[in-house]
Amino acid sequence: MGDGEPETLLDAVRGLPPGRVLLPGTDAGTLLDRVRKAADEIGAGAAEGEAVALCAENSPAWVVAFLALLAAGARPLLLEPGTPEAEARRLLRAAGGGRSLTVPDGDGDRPPVLSGPPGEACGPGPAVLLPTSGSTGESRIVARDEASLLAEGRRYRDGVGLTGRDTLLLPVPLSHAYALGWLFGGLLTGASLRPVPPTALGRIAAELAGGATVVALVPSIARLLAARKLRAGGSRPGPDDGSPAPALRMAMVGAGPVDERLDRAFEEAFGTALARNYGSTETGAVFAGQARIEPFCVGAALPGIVYRLADEDGEAVPGGTPGLLQVRVDGAWHAMGDLAVAVPDGLRVIGRKDRAIRRGGRWVSPLEIEEVLRGHPDVRDVRVTARRGRHPGEDGIVAEVSAVRPGLTPEPLREHARRELAAYKVPDEFVIRTALPTSAAGKVRAAPRYRLTRRAAEAARAYKTSEVLFALHGLGALDRLAEGAGAADLARELGCDADALEWVLRAATGLGVLTTAAPGDTEPRVRAAELAAFVRLEEHLSRGPVSREEIAAAVRTGVARRPFEQTPPAGLDRLVTVYQGAMNGPSARARAALGLRLLKPAAGARMVEVTAGPGRYLERLLAADPTAGGHLLTVGRLSGPPAPAVAAAVAEGRVTTGPEPPRGAADLCVVANAVHGPGPGSELAELLGGLRPGGRLLVDDVFLPPSGAGSELALDWLTHGGTAWPTAGDLIAGLSREGARVSRHLPLEESLCHLIIAKEAS
Repeated sequence: MGDGEPETLLDAVRGLPPGRVLLPGTDAGTLLDRVRKAADEIGAGAAEGEAVALCAENSPAWVVAFLALLAAGARPLLLEPGTPEAEARRLLRAAGGGRSLTVPDGDGDRPPVLSGPPGEACGPGPAVLLPTSGSTGESRIVARDEASLLAEGRRYRDGVGLTGRDTLLLPVPLSHAYALGWLFGGLLTGASLRPVPPTALGRIAAELAGGATVVALVPSIARLLAARKLRAGGSRPGPDDGSPAPALRMAMVGAGPVDERLDRAFEEAFGTALARNYGSTETGAVFAGQARIEPFCVGAALPGIVYRLADEDGEAVPGGTPGLLQVRVDGAWHAMGDLAVAVPDGLRVIGRKDRAIRRGGRWVSPLEIEEVLRGHPDVRDVRVTARRGRHPGEDGIVAEVSAVRPGLTPEPLREHARRELAAYKVPDEFVIRTALPTSAAGKVRAAPRYRLTRRAAEAARAYKTSEVLFALHGLGALDRLAEGAGAADLARELGCDADALEWVLRAATGLGVLTTAAPGDTEPRVRAAELAAFVRLEEHLSRGPVSREEIAAAVRTGVARRPFEQTPPAGLDRLVTVYQGAMNGPSARARAALGLRLLKPAAGARMVEVTAGPGRYLERLLAADPTAGGHLLTVGRLSGPPAPAVAAAVAEGRVTTGPEPPRGAADLCVVANAVHGPGPGSELAELLGGLRPGGRLLVDDVFLPPSGAGSELALDWLTHGGTAWPTAGDLIAGLSREGARVSRHLPLEESLCHLIIAKEAS
């Protein structure tokens, strides 16, 4: 560069003393050795400039893998942990790549593994490819070259004050542009880095207590840490108490606004107010402010950054007037997409341009309204948007609110807003949502816009696949097909026309329902009896609770007032029998056996089982341990009677029943086929509160996949189930918010079922 600054990130690491500790147990010299070995492995199989996906949790091994990709001349495509495979493939194709880098567990001493079809060199490298967070709409890929990221690292050094004496805690996904800037700043200065997964609240708290001097946060993680600390240990410790963050000199929040409540709560919990950070995926950090500045303020421009506020025509606005923020970075102007206003502490962000609200000649900040509504005790998260009026300045305000627990109505929210806000800022409409989608950085995503695809016509014909299966079942053909019967035998035994039956069998084969291939070792085994039970269930559902009429009715009324809740469906007793037969077959019993092995209950354990089934876990526990006991809480209209062994234990007094299990008395809580609600199975705080100290929660349930087969389960939940925690990731994030730590997550092969075990984080 000609100014004595390193030209690459690895040059920066090479310029540090070899003994400088950069990662736990890893000094600069060791890090360079590990990066070189990994880069040699990658370079042997990847083309120069090839896009390679990196998708893993925060860890020292992630840092080694990232640096190795840069050293090999590849273009790292950084994906959020848990990115669905289909989305990862789509993003990788868009970037021109085909390979992924698998990061091994550990501290980076083992090299990462490259896999997948080769890609092509897609531009001068190295560069870092960053999918946008989705907070502004559909995601796209942004390329940042190394020079841009090094310049951002220098801004952290020269403008924020990061030094080689700092221990930098990074509990923000390293795949996120905000965390990546901190990583470059940390390696540039020689700070000691502590990358930790954002869901590991216990580890984050331990690092703060253990001497972290700087922590990079996003609002959601700062809010969770503060709530967890205040719930566990009260307010800020006194002079004789151990400090939860004895060395912390800076806690900086980026990738979202800091409101007054969050700032106050974090300082009360950790003794340090929140510093501010602002930037974008394209520019990196461009503003920063020290602690104790006004709410929503992001501070002043960092060194080398110039900004201006302009109107819609690009003309500068007068001082004190809101305008569209434009920032010059590396000689180029960038429209940031935000409305902002200059204030004494620097710059205050009002909100996204497309979300900013204009009423009666005044700008209204969605962020301010969200802060106020988030202060209501029954609110989990908020998204405030404008409903455009017929004329300028006549925008309506819509607040979408996800509730902490079911039952929240708009009126208390409206009263709360009227107490806290000027009349023109009070939302016109409140929409109660089960959940609002968030990014890995914790930001509520923009509402997506849906459009038809070419598969719509295919979907219109898809009912025929189900109908041919139902027809074969009704004819009695499925069991005989599973036994290997041929078409001629079937026609004779079932009294069918041979030509018509052959025609249907061929159609079913073309649809993938049947196959003529010989059974192979790699082909999943189909249990005929279990399949028949599911076919019977789906036949019932297709003509009743999940018919097109019932789906449309639930959309009109909402889940709480859908027909299934208002009027018992015809033939309910028969439906319960069929449902229980399908949901409690051999696979369900095998999951219960596996779940209990994972829990390892002590002798005399007390278990609460919340279930839409017969109490499979209690049944197995009681059979294994005559001294065990517990409580059975059945939910939903399809739950059916308890298993005979559980009913006998109820009669003996070993097991109690009812809607309110003893609080704080259970060693184990199992939620089986009930976590999506409606009802107590979805209320995580109550479930965890029912456990003794050290108790464990196990969830055994199905979850929606990212896309494709299994997505139709959403319609079952809409019409006759519950819609809480639709994905395993949603549930794990919810458990983390409640202060629990997930110790085991076991997705089961060839199934949408997951076993998830959690306990209160230490």
